Amino acid sequence: MLQKTYTVDILEKKREANTGQVPKYYVENSHEGIIPKDIFLKVQGEITRRANLTKGSTERRRVYSGRYALSGMVFCVHCGDIFRRIKWNNRGCKSTVWRCTSRVDKDGPDCPARTVREELLHEVVVKAINEAFREKKNILPLLQDNIESSLTEDVDDRIAVVDEQIKKLQHELLTTADIKTSGDDLGMEIRRLRNEKQALQADGASERDLKERIDEMMTFLDGLSCELTEYDEQYVRTLLEKITVYDDYFVVEFKSGIEIQIDQ
Repeated sequence: MLQKTYTVDILEKKREANTGQVPKYYVENSHEGIIPKDIFLKVQGEITRRANLTKGSTERRRVYSGRYALSGMVFCVHCGDIFRRIKWNNRGCKSTVWRCTSRVDKDGPDCPARTVREELLHEVVVKAINEAFREKKNILPLLQDNIESSLTEDVDDRIAVVDEQIKKLQHELLTTADIKTSGDDLGMEIRRLRNEKQALQADGASERDLKERIDEMMTFLDGLSCELTEYDEQYVRTLLEKITVYDDYFVVEFKSGIEIQIDQ
């Protein structure tokens, strides 16, 4: 941080702690980051997604839970709310079902979404993955095309240009640290460039994240020797993005962008 202290008297070179008398400025990249920038941006995106998990029709906030792989992943087509895992005990007959949260909490308009047995939901997941496996000859070229179409102009080169501009301005700021007006102008331009750089980094992280998701799907399909016979939560966490529950079918969306409809 620049200007944690400032010069009170130039002739006597007397300096005091800066408590707001003049602006303070951060210099970026002066220390190595604790974690890579890409990982940081991915985590921030996931934190935002979980924090904004809301009920579709009234935007009522929902609490994120990662206890089950399908938690926060199953959505209602009628109201947009998430489905919640519930233990039922109907006249001594115990079962586990998933129900639209708005129906359970009764905190919004009546939702006609159906109740889904957990066994059926697991069956849908297995069927969707197996369908992707059976159609991998058609899916793999499509995924490759998605990778190529997602890669735009080299973001690293654009970031390097902005970094060079910030570096020049920071050097200029050092030479004019005692001139408040000049420092204000330079500081505003540095902040603008920092925001531009952050946006570029976010774009680059999104592109790389999409490529990684598609690569994971391609690797999984290539490495799968036969169709799945049972549900596996690890596959759900690795491959699936979202499941939408319709009245007579499901739409399973993979992280790679592929969508498969399962009639049930």
